[in-house]
Amino acid sequence: MKFNTQILILVLLLCLSSGVCLASDVFNTQPFTAFALDSKLGTRSLANQSSVTMAASQALQPRKSPNEAFLYSLVIPGMGQLYTGAKRGYIYIAAEAGFLAAYFTLRNSAANTRDDYRDVVRDHVKFIGAGSFEDWDPIEDFEHATQYETWNHDYDSEATRNRTGKWYWADLNPDLKNENHRDLEERGLGSKYRLEAFELRQEANDTFERAKFFLGLAILNHVVSAVEARITTKRFNTRLQNPISQARTRTFDIDVRADLSTGGLTSALVLRKRF
Repeated sequence: MKFNTQILILVLLLCLSSGVCLASDVFNTQPFTAFALDSKLGTRSLANQSSVTMAASQALQPRKSPNEAFLYSLVIPGMGQLYTGAKRGYIYIAAEAGFLAAYFTLRNSAANTRDDYRDVVRDHVKFIGAGSFEDWDPIEDFEHATQYETWNHDYDSEATRNRTGKWYWADLNPDLKNENHRDLEERGLGSKYRLEAFELRQEANDTFERAKFFLGLAILNHVVSAVEARITTKRFNTRLQNPISQARTRTFDIDVRADLSTGGLTSALVLRKRF
């Protein structure tokens, strides 16, 4: 009996020393998936090693930089999320593609409509004497032509009139070409060509505004993705740190239990790890 007790104490000491070594080296060695204790009293293996394996594997994973994630998503939305393995980064990428596609599509449509209304001006505005569209301001003068029936109106300065020359819409009565625009408007006399050009210009301006809206959404997508990527990276690092801290504070226990697996009461030495 005394001899068996000495053997038991020796085995306990060996198991205790092995447990201490495992606890100290778990973060510096390769992850283990099983552990077995062999003795004359029986063999027992630790089950459900997933937590230990996960902690060891996470210990080997490098931390991610929140600043890098922020910059990645600031340049390309969603890249910061993918940097930490978050699949929602693809949502930001898809949103960016959609916003930019809408922006360029609307902007191209607005530019075409703008060209259309300028073509209407060129085709249906007549000059009184010398005059040429080559001297017109591509924005200001063409827009003014869509607002007024003739060159003779109160809005333009003398310098503007000198630049544009004297003009009127071709479908006006030539006898009215020198009339003031305000007088023609009050009398209900106007050009259908001018109204056509005016509506096209309004459509072009509205489409440009919608394009700017989608461009704003694309910029907002960059900012939101960058901020969210930084937060996601910090949470990622926290999840890595917590299991490791918990694994470092847990210890191995040694216990003696009754073995019922063989149908009889047989002493067995079990190494237990709490999760």
